[in-house]
Amino acid sequence: MSNPVVDGPRPCTKAEVPEMIAMVNSVMRQGSDQSFLTDYPRVYDAANLENIFILKVDGEVASVVPFIPRNVEIAGCRFRIGIISPTATAPHHRKKGYALRCLRTCTDKMTRDGIELSILWTLVPTFTFYEHDDYQGVFRPDGTYKCRQADAALFHNGGQQIVEYDPASRRWLGDLQAMHELEITGIVRSREDFPALFSLPKIKTLIALERSKPAGYLMVSRATNKPGLIEAGGSAASVETLVRHALEELDEGRELAGYSYQTPTVLGDLLDQKLPDRRQFQDDNLMVRFNDVRGFLERISPWLSQRNGQNYRAFSIRTSQDGEPIGCEFSASGLKLSRESPSPQFELSRRELASVVFGSHPARPVQTPEALRDLFPFYFPVWILDHS
Repeated sequence: MSNPVVDGPRPCTKAEVPEMIAMVNSVMRQGSDQSFLTDYPRVYDAANLENIFILKVDGEVASVVPFIPRNVEIAGCRFRIGIISPTATAPHHRKKGYALRCLRTCTDKMTRDGIELSILWTLVPTFTFYEHDDYQGVFRPDGTYKCRQADAALFHNGGQQIVEYDPASRRWLGDLQAMHELEITGIVRSREDFPALFSLPKIKTLIALERSKPAGYLMVSRATNKPGLIEAGGSAASVETLVRHALEELDEGRELAGYSYQTPTVLGDLLDQKLPDRRQFQDDNLMVRFNDVRGFLERISPWLSQRNGQNYRAFSIRTSQDGEPIGCEFSASGLKLSRESPSPQFELSRRELASVVFGSHPARPVQTPEALRDLFPFYFPVWILDHS
């Protein structure tokens, strides 16, 4: 038997998108009426094709790993992340290393593009695959609240008029954007993101009007990949009215998850006020990869300086993959990074450092050095609508 002809990993072309999507849907959307093409329109947009890496075998798409770059602004810090989207390999091409080759091509491109971090969500049993490329499962303190029809009575009806956003007309889209941007969101949405995200299949956006103007919104989703009360913005009174309306429409016996984050949100605060005993940690199994450790620490230096206060301290970090030490010296004027090796020096792998910086996942426990426990973990929210 002749050896197969392997083409890639390389960026997907526009002509190859239908075949690539058909393969991903056959693997991950079998029996569903949803498609990755419409579930993640920003990922598969023509402008992002350079970040969708495919590998073909004998002319057939065998494996694909896409990512989408996003900007993050939080606590006075700005950095870039690359969100790995659904990774898929055709069943008859598995166990040959194709997906890992595509994944490594993605992270290589992120590093070249100056993207300091990469993140993804997966199940704990698949952690091992991503660990081959230095991803590490980390702990997220975000939460969900199970909501039922009977809970509607707990939420006050403020009497606002309720309408549904029409993606075709885009009326009030600017108001929705403005209300969203008043929240502590982390991910910075572009002007192109808003019309796409507010038009996703099986997600409706309810708007509360006061004097004919939007005062609040609530996104209610039946999508398999983003189910529940997934996002809200505006005044707390308006959001409370919208939550009551959404729960009143819920079928008896059915539950909806309402989402909250460690940073305060109007929806999370409302759910915690009304359903304090229902809060559960999200089981989203986030994994993080450092593409550029030094670059990321530089980006979050304002936050680190604030955490440290006016204290003097010095230490250095050396990761086994990078070799070069990163010297950290705090003083009253802030954090100075160098290539020196002040003591104590912490020898860590990139994966161990991810656990220290972002929090240790129960399935991948890592002990944070005592000298660093008052500096970390660092947290930035990724709202479920911004998941790739």
